Amino acid sequence: MKRGFTLIELLVVVLIIGILSGVALPQYEKAVMKSRYSNLMATVNALGTAEELYYMANGEYTDDFEALDIAPGGCTLSGDKKTCTYDWGSCKLDSSGNDRAACVNNTSMKNGYAYYFEHGGHADWGRTCWALTADRTDKYAKLCENMSATFVENTNFPPYGSGFLYKF
Repeated sequence: MKRGFTLIELLVVVLIIGILSGVALPQYEKAVMKSRYSNLMATVNALGTAEELYYMANGEYTDDFEALDIAPGGCTLSGDKKTCTYDWGSCKLDSSGNDRAACVNNTSMKNGYAYYFEHGGHADWGRTCWALTADRTDKYAKLCENMSATFVENTNFPPYGSGFLYKF
């Protein structure tokens, strides 16, 4: 007598595996995005803290990455030293106009995070999440909501285009 699995048993196993992967994959993708965004937040918060230390020492903020007490690694610094470009996106210091440090991940995500300086003109903005998307129901906008940010407005993020702004 030959032993083996019947076609029905194999189909049931394949069906169960399909259902489990259908449930697990979106949760895995969400966890990866949250992890990437947490890293983005940590980078911006470190830049913001360095800017606040610079402000305490000099009475003003700087646009120059090299003037700060931290050295962001793994990036290419622009000629004006205001922008640090990574393989996943970029970080920018803006002490004139927006008074913030901000990073955008526009390769593996379409999200950004900004730290508005405590003594700047927009200090009341605090920390913000950007979803660089046209659909408020997609995973990029939902990421901001999952990170406990509150929707503020639909706005424009040059040079990335329109999207949604959320505030922490």
